[in-house]
Amino acid sequence: RYNPGGDGAPPPPPVPEGGEEGPAPEAAVAPRMLISLVGKGHSEFSSSRQQDAAEYLAHLVEAIGRAERARGGRLGDGVAALGELSSFALEERVEAAGQVAYKRVPGSALSLQIPLELASNAAEVAAHEAKEDKRQKLDPAAAPPPDDPVVPLVSFEACLSRYLAVETLENFRGHAGAAKTTRFATFPRVLVVQLSRYYTDADWTAKKMAVAVPVPETLSLEAFRGGGLQPGESPLPDEPNEPAPAPAPAASPQPDEAIVAQLVSMGFSENGARRAALAVSNSSPEAATEWVFAHMEDADFNDPLPPPGSSGQAGGGGGGGGPEASPEAIEMLSAMGFTERQARGALAATGGAVERAADWLFSRTDDLESAVAAALGEGGGGGGGGGA
Repeated sequence: RYNPGGDGAPPPPPVPEGGEEGPAPEAAVAPRMLISLVGKGHSEFSSSRQQDAAEYLAHLVEAIGRAERARGGRLGDGVAALGELSSFALEERVEAAGQVAYKRVPGSALSLQIPLELASNAAEVAAHEAKEDKRQKLDPAAAPPPDDPVVPLVSFEACLSRYLAVETLENFRGHAGAAKTTRFATFPRVLVVQLSRYYTDADWTAKKMAVAVPVPETLSLEAFRGGGLQPGESPLPDEPNEPAPAPAPAASPQPDEAIVAQLVSMGFSENGARRAALAVSNSSPEAATEWVFAHMEDADFNDPLPPPGSSGQAGGGGGGGGPEASPEAIEMLSAMGFTERQARGALAATGGAVERAADWLFSRTDDLESAVAAALGEGGGGGGGGGA
């Protein structure tokens, strides 16, 4: 039953004197309406598919909690939010090497496994299953008898004891064989319990246990209250922070395979194409093509790239890797109006060929000094060919 209350809300119907409260359709919420309201905007709960009860309850409580926070003033003082009624905290205690570690884990529902091996009527269940197997063998087509089947009877206390039993951990903070126990750090006003009946069979199909778990009318959990670190217990130190791994060495530059493939398709060797791509820092196929035309006569143009880290990886003549410029070649280029430094840079970029050096200089007059600096290795450059 739901009474919205507030301004203009109709009051609940009166209860007849001496009788029970009668039906009031105008103040009731139909199940279909509630499902539609709660599942609105949720991909799973807005559908008509079968839902997990525990997940749906958690979603319902969260949805109501959002509404409560948005209209907190209407709850009044001293009224607990719905989510707080079932909230509790578990205390996990782990003992290893004579020391202990404590941890608090918040929760809103207790999920219990059902230990079938602790059924109180195990003998009756075994006899019933043997009888049923015999009947199936004698007459597989016969209908099962009308009497109720005998199912395992597992007490709620057995499920709770299994949940709170000591658990052995393979490794905890570097210690093997640690013992973990779970207790209640705080208790909820309303304990929500989920009995896990579904399991995965040997053929990987989901099945539901046929089992009865009677729930007691009264339940005391005081024996399972945790107390935190006790006198005489030594806390287990936190796991030491592992040192940050050393940064990996910078990877040596690799030629762009797309640029290499384009140059190879133009008829140049693969080694030369790789040198060209590295020389222009993989900037573009056009720059690499220009570099090839400027360096295709270099002695090492078709040689494989040197190992990473060695000098001259960027390719023939780039970065001052060519032969020492001859005085005669420098003089010839100086006679064309270029400085000695510019002549040395051009000769270094072209492997000492005077004619190609002259073309190199004239084709870079827009930014000659930068190209010369790159060719001489003053700016960390590769082959000065990308700056036309």
